[in-house]
Amino acid sequence: MTIQRSLSLFALGLTLALPALAAPTYRRAPVEPRLPAQAKAALKRVALPSPPSSLAVSARPRVVLQTTKGPITLELNKSAAPLHVRSFVYLVKRGFYNGTKFHRFADLTGRGGNIIQGGDPLSKSASTSQFAGVGGPGYEVPLEISNLKHDKLTIAAARSSDPNSAGSQFYICQAPVHFLDGQYTVFGKVVAGQSAALALRQGDSIKSARVIK
Repeated sequence: MTIQRSLSLFALGLTLALPALAAPTYRRAPVEPRLPAQAKAALKRVALPSPPSSLAVSARPRVVLQTTKGPITLELNKSAAPLHVRSFVYLVKRGFYNGTKFHRFADLTGRGGNIIQGGDPLSKSASTSQFAGVGGPGYEVPLEISNLKHDKLTIAAARSSDPNSAGSQFYICQAPVHFLDGQYTVFGKVVAGQSAALALRQGDSIKSARVIK
């Protein structure tokens, strides 16, 4: 009877309205229960509200990272990853990255597919740096997949096993790492200071960051 009733409705040209799917957006980040008290306190101090939709962001914003290896200019791609780009610009403008260290240098392919990862606020202090890799800004950014690939000198968002758990952490591909394509959000590339970007290693730091475009 149920099937016949459904067929009758469609035969009459009637359709049932389905609820619209909510657009992906930011969400509050859960607290990692295994973190010690000092690390939880450090993250609570730096936690920020989600980036406001009113934040003005150009189509291809540029950010200069002053690092211990020299200045690096990033060009971000808003059309490819609007939520990630808005978040990155927001964090730069809030001074979030100033003083953070690159806490991970890894060859992901076993053949020189190196990435250098940073952006964790826990990396700033000696008392919490051992926990770098789990910290963030207090909110999470959902996965945004585009046609951008993990080419050499691209920048992408680090995350946990949850695909929608990116935050402030990012990595620069020092070589192509294409097996990550379609799994992590690529949202920009290095357009100046390439030699400095390729020279970054674990322990290097971001002295300051600013938006120039």
